[in-house]
Amino acid sequence: MTTTSSIRIDLAALEGNLEAIARLVGGGHPAPDRICAVVKSDAYGLGAARIAGSMASMGIRNFAAYQPSEAIEVATAARGASVLVLMPVHQLDRAGAARHLLAAGRLHYTAHTLEQVRDLEAEAAPLGIVLPVHLELDTGMGRGGCEEPDARRILEFVSGSRRLRLAGVMTHLPDALDDPDTARDRGRRFRRFLEDTADLVPGSAVRHVSATAALQDASLRFDMARIGLGWTGHLPRPLSTDRSGLRLRPAISWWSRLIQVRRIEAGRTIGYGCTQRIERDTIAGLVPVGYADGLPPSRLAAHRVVVHGKHGPVAAPVLGRMNMDQCVVDLTEVGPVDADASVEVVSSDPDSAVSLPRVAARADVMPYELLCGLSARIPRVVVAGGSLAATDHVPSIESKAAVRGPQIGFG
Repeated sequence: MTTTSSIRIDLAALEGNLEAIARLVGGGHPAPDRICAVVKSDAYGLGAARIAGSMASMGIRNFAAYQPSEAIEVATAARGASVLVLMPVHQLDRAGAARHLLAAGRLHYTAHTLEQVRDLEAEAAPLGIVLPVHLELDTGMGRGGCEEPDARRILEFVSGSRRLRLAGVMTHLPDALDDPDTARDRGRRFRRFLEDTADLVPGSAVRHVSATAALQDASLRFDMARIGLGWTGHLPRPLSTDRSGLRLRPAISWWSRLIQVRRIEAGRTIGYGCTQRIERDTIAGLVPVGYADGLPPSRLAAHRVVVHGKHGPVAAPVLGRMNMDQCVVDLTEVGPVDADASVEVVSSDPDSAVSLPRVAARADVMPYELLCGLSARIPRVVVAGGSLAATDHVPSIESKAAVRGPQIGFG
């Protein structure tokens, strides 16, 4: 089958991003064991097994997924790594790979309520295992986790259980960018809770928070940072408002090509609803990309694509409404083009008119939403140095680390 689009994942950029983050959270020294790579929702639509396997080859040993099935897939691909299940789980999957991973202690579970933790203990007993759990303290996110009185009761229960082991204490700060002062207050609340419950939290338990907080403020880094969008090479805010000092390389690009070029006379309309009437004779190109592929309709500004013509790449506006499988673009200012010229829908160049944040902004969605909405029908292609790459021979962050402290991962 001939494919007209591909989503490219640049391994060199991925490794560079992980190394930069590892150095930041390690206080200047690469510390990949201080990173928990969040790969939920199939690694934001990029392929959880593919991404986790590559990251594991680079030295990442701690991952987080939302659902148990995701966690099993990630743990299977990331050999030797441990995976934290973020959702409240009451029953354990005991079939196939899950049973082996549970026995090896590589599946960790988040503790949200006392009832749920009791259920996990009952599930672990017939398997004869000690199940690692991470308590989630709610410091203002208002979704999962628990309040401090319940959190202490959970810690007391885990401390007295023969089938549960406290492997971590975590929180998710909701306002590290929008309200940094309040975020610091929430961080201090989390730290006070850890101090107040020191008799119930062993030194081996990992204290960790969400990446936005950990990257933006050194006082919020604790033992580990859960990294989501950052490993793709993007930050939640533009560099002008970012306080982390990180310089990341976008690792994701989306490519297509022209499938038709034609001339349209001035005065003609384009697309459904006749919403756009062209005012000049126009060279129009057809690109086989639409909202079914995950490119949402533009809401705040017209979408653009970058067409690689014979004189180089030029940003071209999309004409009329976005279609299900295709869109029309204005090639008039692009210059000579081949009939099947390459087209960037999302670029890995952060300054491009079609960088991920800019494309998302035109559609009035978050970069996370755009990534997660990319259709599974578009092939994901791993590249390194511009060429297709095998993911089982990836250089390791650990091999580059000149100084390494004691490992503090989930383990």
